[in-house]
Amino acid sequence: MNRRIPAIAVATLLASCFGHAASVLDIFPDTGVPSTPGKASCSYEYKPCGSTWHAEVDEKQVFLASVKSKDWELGVGKGGQIYSLRGPYGESVPPQRPTSPWNDEVWQIVVTDESLIGPVQNYQNAMPPERRGEVWNATFPFMYFVHQAGIYTAGAGEDSSGAPAPFYSPCLRKRWDAKTRTLEIVNWMQQARTPCAWKSGVLTYTAYRDVGDGILEVNNVVYHFGEEFLSFQNIPWGGVRHSSLPHIVISGADGTWANAPGIYGWTDIPTRHLVDSGGWMAWTQNPTNDASPTLALVFGTDEINMSNGKRKDEAIRWGKAGTGEAADIRDYSVAERMSHAPIRKGTSWSVRWYLVSGDFGKVRQAAAKLAGKAGISQLRHSSIPRQDAWVDKGRINTEGKGARWASFMAFPVKDTVPVFLLIDKRSGKQVITADPYVLSETEPFPNPFPETFERQKIYDNRVLYKQYAPHIGYENLLGYAYASKPDGEGVRRIPALDGVTLDATAKALWVKE
Repeated sequence: MNRRIPAIAVATLLASCFGHAASVLDIFPDTGVPSTPGKASCSYEYKPCGSTWHAEVDEKQVFLASVKSKDWELGVGKGGQIYSLRGPYGESVPPQRPTSPWNDEVWQIVVTDESLIGPVQNYQNAMPPERRGEVWNATFPFMYFVHQAGIYTAGAGEDSSGAPAPFYSPCLRKRWDAKTRTLEIVNWMQQARTPCAWKSGVLTYTAYRDVGDGILEVNNVVYHFGEEFLSFQNIPWGGVRHSSLPHIVISGADGTWANAPGIYGWTDIPTRHLVDSGGWMAWTQNPTNDASPTLALVFGTDEINMSNGKRKDEAIRWGKAGTGEAADIRDYSVAERMSHAPIRKGTSWSVRWYLVSGDFGKVRQAAAKLAGKAGISQLRHSSIPRQDAWVDKGRINTEGKGARWASFMAFPVKDTVPVFLLIDKRSGKQVITADPYVLSETEPFPNPFPETFERQKIYDNRVLYKQYAPHIGYENLLGYAYASKPDGEGVRRIPALDGVTLDATAKALWVKE
């Protein structure tokens, strides 16, 4: 198998068709892993996957799509997360907790700014036990954790039965390619602790591809349009249902593997540096039997070192969640790939990982071959194709219905920002904006930290954002536009349209003819 194709080179080739119509979902770089012949199907119509979940959660609330291959069945959640993965081992995703259904115990991306979350966690942990609850309640809106899945607590939305529904990261576009057997989606990731005093400026594009032979390829692009420095990532965060796959094995850099039981608690979590691994781990029903049903995670070996000077912090951690009775209740065996890629404002990053289902012996061989394809690297787009938008009966769309109205950039180039299409359900009006919080309700939030607290002033004059309010609809990612007028001819402001609101952020943007 060929080694990894450099993502930067692929992105440049991908974007070389400037001036041609494209889709924002064409952003994914080629992974260089060929598919074996086969068929797969995708459906956006909800049907129960057949798994048993906690009695107090409703699978219908999370469902976005299902993908079926001959080797596995995938349930994709509204946030783009993997909420179900069924294979020869049965259901591999944990049964869930009612307080965070399909938000934590799923396969997803998690990112944070260590300079913002670190001081808050240190302050909370320094409190005596009798004050920790009080301090947690006062400070959790300042906890900076952005989840692909969505928020921890139920939002203001309701499902058709009237039960409170969780708020998952809005899906802004989706597409199934039957020829390549790939589901492609883009989501606006959410601050997990919500209401939150921080905004989220993270888009994640996800392509789920059936490679064949039990291999599910996950091809992510992470784009950051916020102000913070996302210095820490779990890509992926996830794990399995311990009762389905009770035994853990971890690979070594020398091609060997070994049993690796452990507890994922507050301390002494089993950890291996990526450079000391073979780039994969697995869960199996019986590690002494090569025919045993198995699921492997291929996370890579950090060969190209995008670790921002912290290479020894690039690691995989794992173990059964909690201790004692709590671990049995959660039925969750955790895995987290830790990375320190320097994700700054205006940058795009390619992230690739694999889940392999099948017999233990075959899965080990496939995972070892794929290890060189998994990892994280920066994407750069030197030029850009256009993403057209149309108007049909007064409504904007990107499906080619009606009359062509405007062209945006399909991918983010330097000095561009994403352009969102929202709907204000109170008036029925579509809203074009560069700020997805434009329709969000807010309320003042006082600074809970004493003057002696580290960086105390940055917590002054903050508000809580309620982007989950039921009057907001998140309809589309139209593409990208320039924040200031670019050089050259043939540029203009985003054109006005009767019946559609262009907020102040949208009116300030520029697009090419």
